Amino acid sequence: MLKKILPLVVIIVVIILGYNHFQKPSERIQPSAPVQKTEQTPVKQRVLPEKAVHALARFGAPRYPAGFTHFSYVNPDASKGGILRLGTVGTFDTANKDIVKGIGAEGLLLTFDPLMSRSAEEPFTVYGVLAQGVEVAPDSSSVTFYLNPNARFHDETPVTAEDVKFTIELLRDKGLPRYRQYYSRITQIEIIDPLTIQMHLKANDDGKYDPELPMIIAVVRVLSKAQLEKIDFSDSGLNVIMGSGPYKVANIDQGRSITYQRNPDYWGKDLPVNKGHYNFDTIKIEYFKNAQAQFQAFTAGEFDIYFETNPNQWETGYNLAAVKDGKIKRVDTTHKRPVAVRTMIFNMRKPSFNDIRIRKALGLAFDFDTLNKIVFFGVMKCPNSLFANTFLAHHGAAEGREKALLEKFSSKINPEFLKEILEHEFTPAHTDGNGDQRINLEKADALLKEAGWTVKDGKRVNNQGQQMAFEIMIKDPKLEKIALAYRESLKKLGVELNVRMMDAVQYENRVIESDFDMIIHTWANSLSPGNEQLYYFSAKNADAKGSSNYIGIKDPVAEELAREVTMANDPESLTASVHAMDRYIMHNYFQISLAYDNTSRWAYWVDNLAYPEVNPEVGTNVMNWGWSPKAR
Repeated sequence: MLKKILPLVVIIVVIILGYNHFQKPSERIQPSAPVQKTEQTPVKQRVLPEKAVHALARFGAPRYPAGFTHFSYVNPDASKGGILRLGTVGTFDTANKDIVKGIGAEGLLLTFDPLMSRSAEEPFTVYGVLAQGVEVAPDSSSVTFYLNPNARFHDETPVTAEDVKFTIELLRDKGLPRYRQYYSRITQIEIIDPLTIQMHLKANDDGKYDPELPMIIAVVRVLSKAQLEKIDFSDSGLNVIMGSGPYKVANIDQGRSITYQRNPDYWGKDLPVNKGHYNFDTIKIEYFKNAQAQFQAFTAGEFDIYFETNPNQWETGYNLAAVKDGKIKRVDTTHKRPVAVRTMIFNMRKPSFNDIRIRKALGLAFDFDTLNKIVFFGVMKCPNSLFANTFLAHHGAAEGREKALLEKFSSKINPEFLKEILEHEFTPAHTDGNGDQRINLEKADALLKEAGWTVKDGKRVNNQGQQMAFEIMIKDPKLEKIALAYRESLKKLGVELNVRMMDAVQYENRVIESDFDMIIHTWANSLSPGNEQLYYFSAKNADAKGSSNYIGIKDPVAEELAREVTMANDPESLTASVHAMDRYIMHNYFQISLAYDNTSRWAYWVDNLAYPEVNPEVGTNVMNWGWSPKAR
């Protein structure tokens, strides 16, 4: 009998193995074991000092008291299970989010836990995750974290104070430049016991301590010392960096997709900050070469939600059977949150952009209003602030604290320029939207002549006969129309603009090296501005590889105004300092205002995705707060 069935068994095995061999890499996902209820591990408790608190609020008191159950904007009873499929444009070549080399995959933060995390409702408050309690010295000269004894990495080893210390030092020495700026201000790290760590902080030149620095340290995502002592962190490539978060990396198909599997044994699943979060068993993020391919894949049902950034397509591209049948639902909602502010930034490392008259003239040549009418169906707005759509945007004439702060730098600011920025809010160039730019181009011509650039044989040249010419780099085809229209406007001034389309990898590498004349940059400021502003505008970061001072600003007033933002000790001081910094930066024409939109638009397959009712002041986060309607 065995002899009769043995050939059949062999054939079946060969078929199975052959099928697996010829699958695409992205199809050979090796998920973790099916998610199922595991035996409860006894919860360990520790007694915290009386001064230790469950949350840090920079101003006032936390909204949620100790012992709260969940945040108001989530569904604490959301079903667990199912898969969320997402699409994005671009590529990736590293699984490390914290290094300069390479482009990190999206979603990696799902695999890590921070010491503390922000509430979406409170920009200036963090709540404990790995840290069960925290204590800050009255003058902010030190911060002490008391770790949760239940916290575990994915290999079930405990998260300890040694791991926290190791993480801080590793990121400071080998991570992104911003970590060096933040963590080099820690003068001493003291391990009190295996679950308690104290950090002593450096005072500023005036002897005061930065009140935001403890909160910046609090959101660090802790790494495993045992793992990372064995690899080259700065060149880790696709090596998966282990965390302690709710998801693990299940599969990587380089540049094409990354898949995450929910950890059924996640130590922090019952924490109040996590209730209603992390509901999908599997999250797969697929990469597409361009937005057109991404949209086509969505309409074909290959992923579950599409966030629309093209108003033209929103108006004309959804005449689909699935929309008419109710299988795809479209949502658009005007919100009150910070917006993505797009600008065309100059590389101030290039001597040709040093003269503000040149930058202002080049800004006058951009016709936002005509482009908005033709390309964007009139729905976009032209930003006059880096904090557009929020109370942090400067407006009108400077008054009170804002005015006093700017006048403090009167010895460093040209008196005529100071008078201009104090009396007027920044206003980008506008037209009637009918394509007639004559008035603005006449103003631009006068400024360029004043700066020594005249027109000869139709070309804008300097006194050496060199033509004014520069290049704008583009990686998103949707933005090419804008760049090409701008090129045509500049031609009327005799200025040559080369529009260079690039693939994502080449583009990102050149940005990291600051090897560009102009790029389209998106500012994503929050309602809790602080040390990151100093990072954007600090002179010492201007030439650092991978720095977020993309513009290359080396302006002492801009840097000092950013420092004032970090040192604000009450909401009124913060607002005044942000207004002053914003006003100064915008009036210096380091960039050309492009567009922003305070309407969120998305479409999704209703059978595959559900999410809480959208609060206009909070928004939505389907990866963290959504769930599968098919899960039970």
